[in-house]
Order: sequence, then C-alpha cells, then structure tokens
Amino acid sequence: MTRTMLFYGHVASNWGDLAINAGALELMRRADIDVENSTAVLLAPSDKFRRQSSFTLKGMELTTVPTDGTSRGGKDEIELLIDYVAHPQRFADDTGMTDVDLVVLNAGEHLFESATGENLVDLVWRILPALAARALNKPVILLPSTVGPFRTAFGTALEKFLHQGLNAAAFRDTESRRLESTRLRPELPVLLDPGFFVPGLRARAEADRDTDVLGIVVRPEDMGIRPGSRRSAFVQNKLRVSQFQHSQAFQLFASVAEAHLADGGRVKVIVQTRADREISMALTDHLSTVAGGERVELIDPQGLRTFVDELGRLGALVTSRFHSVILASAQAVPSVGVYSETHGHKMPGLFEFLKFADCAVRLDDRTIASVRQEVDAALTTARGGIDEIHNRIRANRSLARRWLSEAREPGGSQSFDSSPLQIEAVALLYREGLRRMENGCVAQALQAIDKEPNT
Repeated sequence: MTRTMLFYGHVASNWGDLAINAGALELMRRADIDVENSTAVLLAPSDKFRRQSSFTLKGMELTTVPTDGTSRGGKDEIELLIDYVAHPQRFADDTGMTDVDLVVLNAGEHLFESATGENLVDLVWRILPALAARALNKPVILLPSTVGPFRTAFGTALEKFLHQGLNAAAFRDTESRRLESTRLRPELPVLLDPGFFVPGLRARAEADRDTDVLGIVVRPEDMGIRPGSRRSAFVQNKLRVSQFQHSQAFQLFASVAEAHLADGGRVKVIVQTRADREISMALTDHLSTVAGGERVELIDPQGLRTFVDELGRLGALVTSRFHSVILASAQAVPSVGVYSETHGHKMPGLFEFLKFADCAVRLDDRTIASVRQEVDAALTTARGGIDEIHNRIRANRSLARRWLSEAREPGGSQSFDSSPLQIEAVALLYREGLRRMENGCVAQALQAIDKEPNT
C-alpha cells in the first residue's frame, strides 16, 4: 500500500472544510492508499479548531508547518518561504517528505489569486509541497479542487504547473476549467469534491425524513476567502448594525422561508461555520416572530456528523454554502444553491457538473422578487430531478476512485521545469516582505510618537 503525505489537513470552524478532510481520507482508502501509516500536515493550525479537525483526520499522524515554529504574518515567515521556494528540498527535509511514497494536495478553494493579492503567502504555502515533491521525484496529486482565477505572471506559471508539473490534478467544478487563461494540455478532468466521500452519506428512508422541513444554510454576501479577511470583517460589522436585515442574503432567505412557513411547513436554520452564526441567529429570530417559534428551529451543530445528519433529514435545502449542497445532495435531499460573484464560481460550476445548472441561482445586485422566483423554480427542478442527481453522484464516485488509483502510480511529469514558477513566486514574496517591513517600521514610529511627552 502507498504511504502518503497530505497537504494540508483543513483546520477550521467550517464543517464544509472538515468534510473535505473526512472525504479525502475515505477516497484515499478506496484507492488502496495506506491512510493509517500516512501523515497529514497542518498549516499553522489554530488550537481552537484543531481538536475537531483531528477527528476528521483520524488514523493519520499529524504534523505542523512551519516546523520551526515561525509565526505567520511577519517578515520571518516571508524569509522562510523564500528559502523554501528557492530550495524546495529543504521543505521536504523539514516535513519528513523523504519517507513517503506519494504527496497529495488537499487544496479545496485555495488555488486562486485575489484581486488585492491578500492571499499570496497562503497560495505559496499551498504549492510548496508540490515543488518539494518534484525535487524528490515523488509523485504528487491535486485532489479535485476549485481553481482560479489567476491574474499575474506567477498565476500563469502556476496554472501551467498544475497541468504539466503534477502527476495528476482535477477540478471539482466545470467553471474552473472555463476560467483557464489558455487551453493547456493535458486537459484536467472534472471530478467529485472529496466531500462527496464522507462516510455514511446515503439516501434515507421516507420514514426517517422530515419532508415538511425546509433547511436554510445561509452566508452573508461579500464575505469569505475570496473577498479576504479585511473585507469580510468590514462587511460583517456593517451588516451587524441592521441585525443583518440590510443583507441581500438575509432578505432572500427570509422570503423563501416565510413562503414555506405560510404553506404550513417548518424551517430549520443550520449553521455551517461560525462566520454564519450571527446572520443565522438573526434570521431565526425574524422567522420566529413571523410564524411562531414552534415551527422554526436554529441548529448549531457541535460536530461534523451532527451537521451531516441534520442535512440528511431535510425535505429540501436552500443554501449559499457549497458543502451543504454536497452533503445534502449525496443524501438525496433536493438542494438549491444561491451564490454571489464574490463567493467565486464553485457553486454554478458544481450544478453544471451535476447537469442541473438551473439549480444554482445568482443573487448579486438583483431584486429579491426576481431571485425568489428563480429559487422557487429551482426547488421544483431539484425535487423532480433528485433521483437523477443522486444516481449521477454515485456513478461519479467510482470515476474519482479509479482516477486516484491510477494517478498514484509514479511517472508522467518529471521533465517539467518549475524554475519560472519559483522565480515569479520569490519576486512576489520579496515585495510582500518589503511591504511587511515598511508596515512594521510605520507601526514602530507611531508607537515612538505616542510615547513622546507632551511639550
């Protein structure tokens, strides 16, 4: 069996990220990878979320980078990354990569360049294991991921690297392929996200379903990994002033839920991640005022299994969270995905992959009435097509397992020259290091001024 090093195990409050962990391990087991003698690498994990993450990586040895304890966010991190990118063998040595047979990238949605460049350093950490694996002539695979857009020469070089420098890579949505700047060869397949492989996903018997319950999993617009942490914090604070009632997402999901309640149904508002907790609570309070608390329930799961089970019992789901769609659809729950452009292209790309493109509905800068109309139509389509969707998911599980089984064999990418990618990465890292140094000097100057006695 194949010993593997997984980069990186997701550590977060988001049950969707942890579903990727659990599903990736199950997919690897089905491809005869020796998970129990393999290692998951965590990228500077928060102690707050590490325990839950470790449950989804159970059986794997866990290790952390930076291995020397270098703090993230400062110039020391930049210096370390520059050294690693210039000499990938050092990263391989520090992580123990030399002792494994295969390197697997568990990227999810991290392979893109933000408009502000805010995610540059994180992006370099994400590709570093692949550069190190190549330095050792180890096979390296990118699990199905959302990729792009890329905006710089570095991004163009990275795009080429993903196609020609890895032993295998795959998209998890059709839009990622469409966003490619050029038609590179070989063409990457579109396969199921690892979340579809979370153990225990199955269609429930009618008696085990609450068919009158509409599930709501909501996220605010213009928040998340793509807008970046600074923009997300600004939007959250702004929406908080109105108890989120000025949020387009709040208004849409309230309208959908109110209509379902008016028809005599029940509503469960389910929290996928702590970033959604406040808007979910505000929405629950609003709906309880409208229809009475006995038919509206807030579910704030304390574990991934509870989250999965709650989704599986629903009669239908309307959500702006990608992995809620995945985990519900894989349990034959009719699902509609609502997305904003700032959330990226994964939601429409997933539904197009499942051959039900109309079940992804765009929210941005549109009237709530027109979006509501499309959501209603999409719910009708999803309910009528859920058997087809579920069967397609089951068939595609076999394709993904076969792809990984074949991809883990050595060979196929050893002639690729990664030096252009390394040069572009180092150049951008130098600029980022100068920026951080300048910000540090300004902060020190302001502190010195504050300490000066008044004259």
